[in-house]
Amino acid sequence: MSANASSGRYPILFSAALVVGLVIWVLSGRFGESTDEETQTVGSPAPMRVTVQRSQAMATTRTIVASGRTEPNRWIELKAETEGQVVAIGVERGAAVAEGQWILRLDMRDREALLAEAEALILQRDLEFQAAEKLVEDRFISEAELAGRNALLVAARAARERVALDIERTRIRAPFDALVHDRLVEIGDYVAVGDTIAELVDVDPLVVVGDINERDIGMLAVGSVGRARVLDGPEVEGRIRYLAPVADESTRSFRVELEVPNPDARLRIGTSAELLLGAEPITVHELSSGLLTLADDGAVGVKIVDADDRIRFIPVEIAEATGGRALVTGLPAEARIVTVGQGFVVDGQEVTPVEDPAGLSQAGNERPY
Repeated sequence: MSANASSGRYPILFSAALVVGLVIWVLSGRFGESTDEETQTVGSPAPMRVTVQRSQAMATTRTIVASGRTEPNRWIELKAETEGQVVAIGVERGAAVAEGQWILRLDMRDREALLAEAEALILQRDLEFQAAEKLVEDRFISEAELAGRNALLVAARAARERVALDIERTRIRAPFDALVHDRLVEIGDYVAVGDTIAELVDVDPLVVVGDINERDIGMLAVGSVGRARVLDGPEVEGRIRYLAPVADESTRSFRVELEVPNPDARLRIGTSAELLLGAEPITVHELSSGLLTLADDGAVGVKIVDADDRIRFIPVEIAEATGGRALVTGLPAEARIVTVGQGFVVDGQEVTPVEDPAGLSQAGNERPY
């Protein structure tokens, strides 16, 4: 190879290397210079967009809900206080009776004769006492003898009262306004002292009874207002009349009694009911039940976006839940609640929140965009 040919090849190679270097220089951006902003843009994806709705806390009264049942205000077994044969029936089963109204009557037997005898003895003892008083004045008998005659008069009067009371007891009467739940005797039956005659129930007021767990019992007070939803019946309002001071050993729950008016006896005994008892005032947020999520440890909470646009999982307590809505406590006074995309973000993650002022997307599990 000649020297001239060799010398012509080197300029060509040099030119090619220079072109390649220029291309690399141009493609490198600003002649090899790169800002931190550009480096971040290339290396980090944009924050995920989630839909949020602003929620403002509101004051309300917490409602404690419990299953219950209706019971009578009073339920007694009416028993015979004297013996005799049933000769008359005053009311039938299921009938209403007023206080003092007689339910059945026993035969008099010899009670009227015993009453007449007792009254005659009182008259005799009274005359003897009056005569003794004059003899004491004339000093023919002592004061002790006069006291003895007076004791005989008092005993005679007591005997008459016993007979009169026994006669009164032959008419067995209702001790209060009630319904006759059952009558256990018929005309011709013989009853002895202590035999059950009838069962009476007082249904006005009616009592709705429930069992409250130990966590909630301290929030209730005797005299506070409550409501009851009776199965196949109306919702009625009443007042708490009793809170058990001791828990049931088997359930660790406390008995509560809500007294409700029942003047027409429309509400029946033994019906299932739901108790809605007002407790202490609380501050809550109202939201869709679908926005509640579970943490890894099982805690129930809500995902919100904080002031730094980062996701925060806030544990909450459900104060009330009805109709797909929930009242929860534990959130800040004002919160941006994630309504779309909460299933795709984690605690601490930076996001781009998009306001949803109308609250049209509170399903909680839609895919973010």
